[in-house]
Amino acid sequence: MQNKIFLAFILLTFSTLFWSGNFLVAKLAYNSSLPPLKLSFFRWLIAFLIIFPFSYKSIFKNISLIKDNLKIIVLLSILSVAIFNSFTYIAMQTTLVINASLMGSIAPLFILFFSFIIFKNKTNVFQFFGIILSIIGVSFIVLKGDVNNLIYLNFTPGDLWMLIAVMAWALYSVLLKKLDIKLPLITTLSVMIFFGLIFIFPFYVYESFNYGFAPMSFLDLVMIFYVAIFAGIFSYLFWNKGVSIIGANRSGVFLHLIPFFSAIWAITFLDEAFAIFHIFGIIFIAIGILL
Repeated sequence: MQNKIFLAFILLTFSTLFWSGNFLVAKLAYNSSLPPLKLSFFRWLIAFLIIFPFSYKSIFKNISLIKDNLKIIVLLSILSVAIFNSFTYIAMQTTLVINASLMGSIAPLFILFFSFIIFKNKTNVFQFFGIILSIIGVSFIVLKGDVNNLIYLNFTPGDLWMLIAVMAWALYSVLLKKLDIKLPLITTLSVMIFFGLIFIFPFYVYESFNYGFAPMSFLDLVMIFYVAIFAGIFSYLFWNKGVSIIGANRSGVFLHLIPFFSAIWAITFLDEAFAIFHIFGIIFIAIGILL
């Protein structure tokens, strides 16, 4: 049993490590002129081409279940595959890796909020104060520790894009409850990626008139394959295996390794600085999540 738990810790740690690299790649892509929607489109196209040979039989076998769940699958696809990932890449054009990864830390709080709105799940007093403290923490990051930025509406656009992305991910997580549990995981993932690609495609085409339709360099291909294979497929598989061993609640703690790893990448490779408002933001978010 201890060996299984150790394996879960390793898998979950590597999963968050790969996910944190997603933020670094998004910033590197911006610096090398790889536009966000091209990165998002090719990421999911490659992921789909890799996973489809392993899932097409299951798709045909469960076609009636897919039809019954088609509306929720399409909605989940738009929220996660299309909006969350694309908005994250757009955000990295104007915000810091550290900021974006810290913003992701409040996803559990939005999950509580949407759970209450949609399913009427009640929050206790600790959760309520946790939400308030975490909102304060995020405000430190978005406002850069200066209330004048709120008064004069002086925000970094990327922080707002990232905030919307996190809200989309939280809503996606809550709406997963509406999905029929009889649908195999790999089947659902394949179909979601397919519809996500359809939704992203027209925006990718529009963007490509200015930036070109294909990856322009070997570095572009390296970044695309990283987010497709490591930040996509491997992270997903590692995460689900780890959760199956130790459960979702204990696994959730590992998500907070993402800002930690992201900060290391950002400071090491991008010369980003850790500011005082980041520290205050982390403190309030951490206490809020603990509550």
